[in-house]
Amino acid sequence: MTNKEKIEFLYKEDGIRNEVFLNELLQDDFVLDWDSSQGNVKMNKQDIVNLANELKQNYVDSYMEISHIIEENNQFVVKYNHKVTTIENPKEFILIAKFVVIWEFDGNKIVKGYQISKPN
Repeated sequence: MTNKEKIEFLYKEDGIRNEVFLNELLQDDFVLDWDSSQGNVKMNKQDIVNLANELKQNYVDSYMEISHIIEENNQFVVKYNHKVTTIENPKEFILIAKFVVIWEFDGNKIVKGYQISKPN
């Protein structure tokens, strides 16, 4: 799988909630620098895996509405809306946040991420 295919799987195939995929995709010393409504957060690989499991437990379905994927050298920029369904309302996708993220690959694994999110 190419790095672009990995990014597409991450978002288009719900890889964001797939612990096995994330463990294969993220380098062991991975760091995400995330600016959100809660302030700046630094997350490591285990933090991301924990978040994936939390998303999987709390939402029935997860859908990424991608507007942009830009690739340059070993980096990808992705702009997307994250929509989910809840146990109470499994037929309606609800927008929970808007994101812009830059992923940096080292070989075939992501080593760094820079993300900005805005709640809906």
